[in-house]
Order: sequence, then structure tokens, then C-alpha cells
Amino acid sequence: MATPPNWVTQLLPAPSTGADLLAAERAGSAVASDKLAELIHGGRAVLDMRARIEAQLQADTSGVFDLTDINSMSRVDKMTKSLARGKALKKLRREQRWSDEEYVYANGAAGEANTYGLHDKAFIKVLTDQGTEEQKAAFLVPAKQDKIIGCYAQTELSHGSNVRGLETTATWNPDDKTFTIHSPSITACKWWIGTMGRTANTALVMAQLIVNGKNLGPHTFVVPIRDLETHEPLPNVYVGDIGPKIGYGYVTRSGLVTNAQVRWTTDSRCSTTTRCRTRTCSRASSTSTPRRASTSAAGPLRSCTAA
Repeated sequence: MATPPNWVTQLLPAPSTGADLLAAERAGSAVASDKLAELIHGGRAVLDMRARIEAQLQADTSGVFDLTDINSMSRVDKMTKSLARGKALKKLRREQRWSDEEYVYANGAAGEANTYGLHDKAFIKVLTDQGTEEQKAAFLVPAKQDKIIGCYAQTELSHGSNVRGLETTATWNPDDKTFTIHSPSITACKWWIGTMGRTANTALVMAQLIVNGKNLGPHTFVVPIRDLETHEPLPNVYVGDIGPKIGYGYVTRSGLVTNAQVRWTTDSRCSTTTRCRTRTCSRASSTSTPRRASTSAAGPLRSCTAA
């Protein structure tokens, strides 16, 4: 673009009284703004915490929290910066010893959701609320240490919030006590799953539990989808990035088709709320230690009550 002429560079904004009018209105108000802020946000302690977190983010000199040019970046650059921003937040969490509440606020104060958002908000949350103690030891502990990165795979190409209509199945195999997670049609493909496209190596897969030919409804399964060493998809798992979503161009979305035989021993397959009976699954033992099979491991987090 050509250099603008002097008459353009010398143009000034029109005079404005907006700031003066606003200051006058504020000066004439009898409302104590600090007390109002405390009422709205939950007290002085919350406001002090937020100010402290914001100061810590502003003190960062790496540039990962600078979003000035975010809308001009390519999608690859946005994702790269999203990963860097997420890692920086996790690093600050360890260094500053943030509580869960402080970490959640820091993610919001950073200005844009990052690639690890669903791992923190959905994957860890479901494992915390629905997992057995054995499953928490196997999955929740490494998830909190970021040794595994998870996503929540519910939405399918033909089904979103209609969980009862999901087509993906998880069939119980009583002979070797395993499950087969299967996408029986193209419309059963898990679709728009945030973080799965390139980042996640483990998925919480919502699937119809099939026991002895009977559909026992949707249950959540922990399903490894990528090798922890190479990050390549595991055998019988087809996964890939399906492109950006408006407002989330920096988070990889994916389609997932699976016909994976996933194994998990019966001593940790059932949740603390319901148990499978011995004719279909062995009763869970609170003292036993879960064993992973040689390929992968999974178990329903909200399990069946079989007839």
C-alpha cells in the first residue's frame, strides 16, 4: 500500500464529550461502585483473587497471551498459539499453586479458550464425577498430570443432544470380558469433537451398551485413540481433523470412526452407582487393581444393571 499523504496523516478525531459525560454521570451517582462489584462478583476476596491472576498473566513476557493479531493469523498459527497458551497456563498453575477456581478464572482471563479446555472441563470432570476409584487411579490421575489428554465424544454426524438416538455401540463380550466399540454406519461417526482432531489421545465415548443382545442405553467409555509414544491412531481407529468451527478456529475438531476391540478387566468396569451381575460382568472389587490389556483399555463409567 502506498504511503498516505500528509493531509491524511494530519487528520484528527472529531471532538468528543463522551468521556466527560460519563465521568459526570459517575460523579453524580450515590452507588458505591466497589460495593456493587463485591455484590455482583461474590465478595472482596473474589475480586482480589481475580486482580492477582490478571496481574500474573500481564506479567508474562513470552507473548502467548497477546491476542492482538489473533484474527489475522492462519488456522495453523492459531492452533500453535492456542497450544502454547494452554501450556503456559498449566505452567503458571504449578508455579503459582493456583486452586481449581483460580485456574478456571485464569483460562477465562486469558481471553480465548485454548486447546486443553475440553480436557480440563469435560474429560476430567466426567472422570471425577462418574469414575470408580480404580478408574480414577488409571485415568484421572494421569489426566490431571497431563500425561493423557482427553476429549468428550458424544455428538455424532446424525445425533447431538439426542443421546438416546446415538448409533455407536459398545458390545460386551462375556467370553473374554471385553467390549467392542463400534461405529456401524457413517452417521454413527463421532463428529465435531473438540480437541480430538490433532491433540487428544484418549476419548470419553458415549455409546449404547449391548449385553446379551439387549440395548441397555447410553454409557460412557474411556477409549484410548492414539498411541502415547507416536501419537498415531491406534489400530481400528480412524480419526482426523474436519476443519474449523466458527468461534473455535484454534481448537481442532474431528470425525472419529472406530471398530476397536478395547479391553478392561471387570474388577473396574462398573461405577460406584450401579453394578453388573455376575452372569454378565463380575462384581467390581474395591481392593483389586485394574489391569490394562496389551493394546488398550476401557470401561463404562455409568454401567449397566443387567437382568
